[in-house]
Amino acid sequence: MAQDRWVNRKNFFGELKRRNVYKVAVAYIVAGWALAQGLAQVLPVFAVPIWVIQLFVVLIILGLPIALGLAWAFELTPEGLKRTEEVDEAAAGAHKKRAWIYVVIAGVLVSIGLFFLGRYSAAPTQHAAIDSSAKSIAVLPFENLSDDKQNTYFADGVQDQILTNLARVADLRVISHTTVRQYKSGEPRNLRQIGRQLGVTHILEGSVQRAGDRLRIAAQLIDARTDSQIWAETYDRTAADLFAIQTELAESIVAQLQTKLSPQQKAEIEQRPTKDLVAFELYLRAKQIVDSYLIAEDVRAAVLSALQSLDQAIKRDPDFVSAYCYIARANDLLYFFDLDPTLNRILLAEAAVKAALRLRPESAEAHFAMADFLFRCHRDYDGALKELAIARPGLPNDTAFFILSGYINRRRDNWAQAERDFSDAVALDPRNPNAYNLLADTYNLQRKHFLAAQVYDRVLAAGERTPIVFFRRDSAIFNGTSNSTELRQVLSENPDMDIGGGQTPVRVFLALVDGNFAEAERVLAASSREDFQDIDYSFYYPKAWFEAMIARAKGDSARATAAFSAARTILEQKLAVKPEHARTVAVLAQVDAGLGRKELAIQEAQHAVDLMPVSKDIYDGALVLEGLAQVYTWTNEADRAIEVLEKLVTMPGYTNYARLKLHPMWNPLRGDRRFQKIVNSLAPKDETK
Repeated sequence: MAQDRWVNRKNFFGELKRRNVYKVAVAYIVAGWALAQGLAQVLPVFAVPIWVIQLFVVLIILGLPIALGLAWAFELTPEGLKRTEEVDEAAAGAHKKRAWIYVVIAGVLVSIGLFFLGRYSAAPTQHAAIDSSAKSIAVLPFENLSDDKQNTYFADGVQDQILTNLARVADLRVISHTTVRQYKSGEPRNLRQIGRQLGVTHILEGSVQRAGDRLRIAAQLIDARTDSQIWAETYDRTAADLFAIQTELAESIVAQLQTKLSPQQKAEIEQRPTKDLVAFELYLRAKQIVDSYLIAEDVRAAVLSALQSLDQAIKRDPDFVSAYCYIARANDLLYFFDLDPTLNRILLAEAAVKAALRLRPESAEAHFAMADFLFRCHRDYDGALKELAIARPGLPNDTAFFILSGYINRRRDNWAQAERDFSDAVALDPRNPNAYNLLADTYNLQRKHFLAAQVYDRVLAAGERTPIVFFRRDSAIFNGTSNSTELRQVLSENPDMDIGGGQTPVRVFLALVDGNFAEAERVLAASSREDFQDIDYSFYYPKAWFEAMIARAKGDSARATAAFSAARTILEQKLAVKPEHARTVAVLAQVDAGLGRKELAIQEAQHAVDLMPVSKDIYDGALVLEGLAQVYTWTNEADRAIEVLEKLVTMPGYTNYARLKLHPMWNPLRGDRRFQKIVNSLAPKDETK
């Protein structure tokens, strides 16, 4: 009998092979897996809801047992599709009458396996750290219950310092300031949904009531998975006890979550940031501005206003270390982004960071400020990394730390580490525009444009709905595909959007692509700005540059010459303030090429490349190298232009498909088969391979 069962099983598996069930199974699994992966990559680009993608995947999985059942029951013959029994009636045995049931059961089991494999292996890499952490918390803005609504900043300060204290604990993952600010107090909160959006297990809520010298702070710790309260406390003290309350509260949370707290971390939590509450509020206002400079309408004005508040703070408390650190950072930004690239900014930043280190030599925050200063003001990447290494143990949950580390790593051509750094920053602060923009930008630089778009899809899924997020998502799609439909739509729906002067150049570009020179001129004239960001949101081009580009595209040589001359004067003034700045020299070279000064233009462009070779800084190096390619293009040196472009497309940079395919600056190369080959090499392809 046992032998008969073995024969039956052997015959059964033979039948599976004969009926091509194995082939169908393998083909279906491979095709289904490929289709699921393709849908996961492509559909988010078109803003398709995640549940639609999940539905497609479920349908693909459920189709496997059906496909296997059909493979068992039917065969494809020269006469058409026939039931298998009709093809080979004599071979059918009694055991085969029920065999189709076994086939379907096997298919169901494989489908279930595929479902769980896909469920736990297809999640975005950057969220792996989120899901694996059981000790995680978001400290939401505290509600201001004071009669004086001006105390809102005071309530924010209470929450901010509690968050800062908890962020010092290495054993706890803490969502950073910028993200939690989005969940304003006084508005309905779905804590389970917030927990899912931020990937945290716990949420801290609270309220602050201040009346004269009396202070009441109430806080409750919520398990975000069950929306149940696990701890609550109310503190009735004098206002002078604020920092003591914040320390006690943070230590209570650490105890409730059974989190490890080292003696050093405990000492840092108990360290008072300042002795002056007004100085603390001034610092908080400035900190919020500096941390979110990337979304400011006018970055220079915003950072200068932050500096005013910080200066007032240190006048009230000359020992306020955190305020000195942010004074250094604000001056760093003004210098680095050419918003005020004077020697005075370097001196002010250096004085502030040295003051912080003098007051507290062991401060991780101060060493981080020194790293930022060395990076932005001196391009001393090795020195900056040494300071970051000192600061690292004291900043386990600091978004700015990972952002700066990512900045340095991608300039040093360490793109894998840069992705990890920016991914860590996004995990800690998923709605921080600096964090998610830099992660997306890093993908764009590597021409992984669909992955960049997916970063913004996740930001939108986390609740962010500002137009600039849609713009940057659609820009990534445009860069990778040259399809401008969605980009044009978001620009049309937000005609006044020009964050930092970043959208006007895109409107001009698209108008030039259309050959609509009147629209390009109208868009440029409508802006009151005198300079604009172009390409990378960190370097400013004078308005005259864009006027020259429009005039050149429409064939108005006289007007182009006048505009190029005006741009040259402005660039010379910039170089007088910040000599030997490679990117400014590169733009000056393009201006001289536009003015017909061939030899001078080539000399300047090559000088820019020598000042900033890719071996020193691949980020800026690629930008000035593109400038050299443009100079060669405009001076009828097609062979040399092609040679540089062939080099550019082998390295990360902003030389992308849409820019080469559509921008008028490359028109002299159109028709050259070598140039077309370069353009074709950047055409859309599957970025997951």
